[in-house]
Amino acid sequence: MNDLLMAFEVLLAIYKDGAYSNLELNKRVNGASNQAIVTRLVYGVLQKDVQLEYYLAKVASKRPPKTIAVLLKLGMYALTYINSIPRYAVVDSLVTICEKYGKRQLKGFVNSTLKNFDASKIALPNDRFEAMSVEASVPLWLVKTYCKQYGFDATREFLSVDTFTKEHIRPNLRKQTLEQLKGLLDAQNIAYEESLASGLFVDNIAYIKSLNERGMITYQSMTSMLAAQAMEVEDGEIVLDLCSAPGGKAVYMSELADVTITACDIHEHRLQLIRDYINRMGAKNITVQHNDGSIVASDFVGKFDRTLCDVPCSGLGVVGKKADVYLTASMDKCLQLAALQYEILCNASKYTKKRIVYSTCTTLREENYNVVGRFVKENPAWQVVRSQQYLHDGKGQDGFFIAVLEKKSL
Repeated sequence: MNDLLMAFEVLLAIYKDGAYSNLELNKRVNGASNQAIVTRLVYGVLQKDVQLEYYLAKVASKRPPKTIAVLLKLGMYALTYINSIPRYAVVDSLVTICEKYGKRQLKGFVNSTLKNFDASKIALPNDRFEAMSVEASVPLWLVKTYCKQYGFDATREFLSVDTFTKEHIRPNLRKQTLEQLKGLLDAQNIAYEESLASGLFVDNIAYIKSLNERGMITYQSMTSMLAAQAMEVEDGEIVLDLCSAPGGKAVYMSELADVTITACDIHEHRLQLIRDYINRMGAKNITVQHNDGSIVASDFVGKFDRTLCDVPCSGLGVVGKKADVYLTASMDKCLQLAALQYEILCNASKYTKKRIVYSTCTTLREENYNVVGRFVKENPAWQVVRSQQYLHDGKGQDGFFIAVLEKKSL
């Protein structure tokens, strides 16, 4: 019961209080008898929230209070996806938790609802969009938007890929090459697979963690590396990373060429993340500076050869790593973000002499092609050199967008 209780308390904090899943889980999980099970329960319920909402509506005649709804979602997830906990133990434990949380009068409801769910086989909706929403556990509005932008079959394909569990790492190029890193892993009999970005996919075992702590490697997604590579920085250039935290792309660019980089963010605690990253990796020639990317900084105008705009976004492309993204996502929020992204891109153009790389970790046209398309239409001095939307492939590729813009020759 301890593991189910801990998972329930974490989920309650997320659903009722708006806590961040990773922070809340890290704060509590050390007391669990089986941390892996608690983690799987928490992230599993969040990832399957749309599906569990559908199940709940089918087995409960009316919507229960939020605390009980969270309890039932946890139970339905455990009964469906967790084989290591006996089914009777799931039901009995959650009934006990119901009483513990002062809902004694609802014990019978929780008991009968979970047993009814366990005994039934709930069919998918007849409507194909609704069926995809439930099966993939993706909000219906987003399924319909994806189908409009990518087509039904392509949407079904990338929404149905398995969660990828390996980590993507790269060598600290100041300390070793990719081939040398491979040699280290070979000597330890650690399996790896090279990525398109010249990084490696590995299991996140203790040896890998130790290399990261020592600054020999760093964790960085393949698409994040590709965005930094798209800057094509050259020796002697002055570079701006406008939305830099936690600093991975700035540090990587400082390894790719002898450049001077200004790494910015709007929040002080995120600036500290950049400083910590720089210190761990022993990076050089990076200045960390507070800046609001949506407001023109007069001292930046015309100063930089290249600017990276990895702008704030909805994060829909990395939902596998941020399981609570769907809980608060909406098209209205995406459009609000798109307006902010456009402001940041316009400001970057005032600072930059040669090239801008615009990137997001989302999969919606509204935050990607539409922002860049509007920008070049309203700023004819700039042109799109290339752009690419990456989609989940179940092999380590995140949902990500990269557009390379260059100033036209006069």
